[in-house]
Amino acid sequence: MDMTVTYEGILAKEDDNAAKVKFRENVQAAEKGLLDLISQGAVESTLENCTLTHYFTPKDDKYGCCTYAREMLIPKGTVIIGKIHRHQHLNFISKGRAVVFTEFGTKVLQAPCTFISEIGLKRAVYAEEDTLWTTVHLTEFETEAQLDDIEKEVIAPDYGALGLPADTNEMKKLILERGLL
Repeated sequence: MDMTVTYEGILAKEDDNAAKVKFRENVQAAEKGLLDLISQGAVESTLENCTLTHYFTPKDDKYGCCTYAREMLIPKGTVIIGKIHRHQHLNFISKGRAVVFTEFGTKVLQAPCTFISEIGLKRAVYAEEDTLWTTVHLTEFETEAQLDDIEKEVIAPDYGALGLPADTNEMKKLILERGLL
């Protein structure tokens, strides 16, 4: 019996697959390309037009953490490539409409909308309308003065920090390391 095994089939068993890894590769390339264009002056960064507001609950003694909400007003026509999240967290879109590209597919999200982000998720977002987007995280930190610490707590520096392959070469290496081929 001749059996052919694809990378996609192997990694699907690990809750990962070639399409997800290819998206990761593409979104990182798009982010790098966008940052290069901004640094060359070919396009203008509009990040400063995105208004951020931070909210904190007091630390809960029973659970040992507080709740942190990060609300961003994303102007119409803005493209944002987000960071890689370490934990599942709540998201609320209370105004507007955005097209969201992730390794799980493309969705159009329109207010009012509530959803959960997956672990390891990195998004590319295009705001079709002015969009008010809030993410909610549990954290041990309680103030805006600790935003750098919060970022270290909730954001992964790269996919490898979560044990996920970022590109097809890493995917192949992971398959070989796990003895799946």
